[in-house]
Amino acid sequence: MLIELYLKNYILIQELRLHFEQGMSVLTGETGAGKSIIVGALNLVFGKTNSQQIAYDPQKDVNIEITFQIRESYLDVHRFLDEAGFPADNNEVIVSREFAVNGKSTSFLNGRKTSISVLKELHDLLVDFHHQRDQQNLLNQGFQLDLLDQFGGLIPLRNDFQRIFQELRASIKTLKDIQEAEEKDRNLIELYRFQLDEFSSVSLKSGEDSELEKEFELLSHSEDILNLASETYNSFYEQENSIFDSVSKALINIQKYIDISPEIKDISSKLETCLESIQDASVQLRAISEHIASDPERLNSIRQRLDTINNLKTKYKQTSIDDLLAYFRKIDLAVQSQNNRSEEIQVLANKIDTVFRSLIDKANVLSEKRNTFALKLAKDIKDNMKQLSIPNAQFEIRIDKKAQDKILLTDINSVFSDSGQDTIEFRFTANPDSPVLPLKSIVSGGELSRILLATKKSLSEVMPPRTMILDEIDSGIGGKTAGALADFIHSLSKDYQVICITHLAKIAAAADNHITIEKKSNKGITSLRVETLDSNKRVSEIARMLSGQITELSVQHATELLNNK
Repeated sequence: MLIELYLKNYILIQELRLHFEQGMSVLTGETGAGKSIIVGALNLVFGKTNSQQIAYDPQKDVNIEITFQIRESYLDVHRFLDEAGFPADNNEVIVSREFAVNGKSTSFLNGRKTSISVLKELHDLLVDFHHQRDQQNLLNQGFQLDLLDQFGGLIPLRNDFQRIFQELRASIKTLKDIQEAEEKDRNLIELYRFQLDEFSSVSLKSGEDSELEKEFELLSHSEDILNLASETYNSFYEQENSIFDSVSKALINIQKYIDISPEIKDISSKLETCLESIQDASVQLRAISEHIASDPERLNSIRQRLDTINNLKTKYKQTSIDDLLAYFRKIDLAVQSQNNRSEEIQVLANKIDTVFRSLIDKANVLSEKRNTFALKLAKDIKDNMKQLSIPNAQFEIRIDKKAQDKILLTDINSVFSDSGQDTIEFRFTANPDSPVLPLKSIVSGGELSRILLATKKSLSEVMPPRTMILDEIDSGIGGKTAGALADFIHSLSKDYQVICITHLAKIAAAADNHITIEKKSNKGITSLRVETLDSNKRVSEIARMLSGQITELSVQHATELLNNK
């Protein structure tokens, strides 16, 4: 429950520390006295409203702090705080926000900085805020469905359905994208497959073209080389007066004089080397036919092979076999990717089919449970409305299941939404002889307020306790109905801590605790005065609420209301 609110430099408040008690508390005051300022601070600290022009003194920072006491049994709150990293010491939750003069704000949870998104989630676990304008939400079918699912404890099942539904939609989109990509690439992949077939039939090897070109050049000149080798061999060694014979004769003659002159000795050495080289060259010239032969068939085969390779280079705009090999590796990867894509499509299609069947099962279970709990909630609301001076109320919750017996995958967006396959409609009549009609087409403002309170009472019996804030929900209600409403709100405080802003004396008299808010002006400066009333002051405040002024008669009436609560 909310136990304390601290405000400093906030709107019309210089500094205030306000304590709250268990049970039903009311905030009262003249119209325009600033009662909603207190409630507004609660929303602001959780980031539920904006923060423009909130400083009492624009030259100073604004501080808002609230403290909640939570029981050990409030498992949802403790679990949230633990998972978010803000455990509650001594079962207390302290939320604060500081608004600097420069407009920046800083949020804290249990003494540590936090984000607004965390505080907004925490707000919904701690506070059930109900404003008069929020009654219009009750006319919204989505809000009606939320109420039914909360009453039936179906939110986890609904969240599970939503997760599966979103997973299915994401998978369908992924499948569509893959199929479109496959269709777009299909002609190109067919071309690649043809090219790969052509490539595999050729069986290229790295560097093959360079080797073949060398061999082709050699074979092309083989006859000339062999003739030249034969002629050279003859002139070097075989014919009369061959080069070998001439050099040998010269060497024999010059060796006579090698001891006379060092130069002649050097010449002799060189001639010996020359003879050895001529002899070696002659041997190689004689043996060259063993390595080079005229082979027209081989030459023609090489020519055809080089033509094939060069045609591929030209066709695929590559300059070497290595470039061709790199190109074909690239298109092979593309073909393999396409093959993998086809397998991926099949796997994804199977997954979609499985998830789709699971989604239908979840939707049907959710529908069945909603129908069961709709009967219970409708009966509870009708019983509660009787306590709120609508004795002949008839109330129904109609559920329309959009899905047919057989659902096609293509129909999921028209049949399903994140909340399932059902639309819901609250239907009501206050008169026993009138048909029940949709709430939005028949209900009055006063009836709508009471229907929402009746619904809150039903939910309070199945949901964890929260601090319920009722902001002027008594508009358009008076007389006997006001008394019934006061008793009903007080009955809510058995399950909830209730803080109620009201103009009705009967509601104020039913409260366990009473706080007044009053505007005061001093030397042209307006401020807010907040006071928790004792029994005597409470009589005076309720007397003022009854007649607009404190008279002997209004005091007597106020005393009677307090004594009879």
